[in-house]
Amino acid sequence: MKTGLQSIQKNLFESHKILIMLVLTFLMLSISTVSFGQNGEEIFTKNCASCHKIGGGRLVGPDLLGVTALRSADWLLKWTKSSQTLIKSGDPDAKAISDEFGGLIMPDQALSDNDIKAIFTFIASKGGYTGADAQIASVASNESDNATEADIQKGKFIFEGIQRLSNHGPACISCHNINYKGVLEGGLLAKDLTDVFSRMGGDAGLKGILGAPPFPAMTESYKDHPMTDEEIGNIVAFLNKVDKDKANQVASSFNPLLYGGSGGIIGLLLIYWILWYGRKKYTVKREIFNRQIESI
Repeated sequence: MKTGLQSIQKNLFESHKILIMLVLTFLMLSISTVSFGQNGEEIFTKNCASCHKIGGGRLVGPDLLGVTALRSADWLLKWTKSSQTLIKSGDPDAKAISDEFGGLIMPDQALSDNDIKAIFTFIASKGGYTGADAQIASVASNESDNATEADIQKGKFIFEGIQRLSNHGPACISCHNINYKGVLEGGLLAKDLTDVFSRMGGDAGLKGILGAPPFPAMTESYKDHPMTDEEIGNIVAFLNKVDKDKANQVASSFNPLLYGGSGGIIGLLLIYWILWYGRKKYTVKREIFNRQIESI
């Protein structure tokens, strides 16, 4: 009788033990899923939100709502790590996206596999694509359409470096050029910005890029020197006008960076030549040797 009771107690204990383990496992998985999702949102906001929306329509890059249903996890991982590598491998989907966005290069993301998976877990949590949000975005107006001439002029001055940025970041013209009447020719280190307003999704796209630059060189340049919202608004207003005012999109006939740099180099070489001209040309031993030869 006692042995039978002990057997029943032991079975009950084992049953409860299994139940407790199942409950604990469920709780741990739930906590892990929530944490993963929250982490994905933070990573997305920090690394992706300047170029992509989830359900808000196209920005610099495509709307990512529903992308997890369209592409495999492995494809998304490869694309996020290095889109150019995937394009060069001949992947037809990667090439189609590149062509659709005019060959615009998506910067490689130095994120771990888990971080990328967390991002797409967060995106997947937003549901599928219906097209409604994109339609709303497509008819949304740009605030810069109503910018004043004063705001546009401020944007021009900031672009050219005539007005210095509040946090001492470099002027846009250092790396970028635009073909527009009255604007000096700019640098050639980065892409021409003449039609960047329509190419990068209007106000939303440009403000996202200028507020949180996604391109490595630009990120480094403005990491400790961010633009203010007012400065960004002025630059966007100026680029909006440049993009729409096709009649005045003419290349500058004078490049101050090229001619100024060339003139500076020539000037320095001239100064070095003047200083170097009066130098001692021969050694002291040679002068002594020559005197001795003459005395013989």
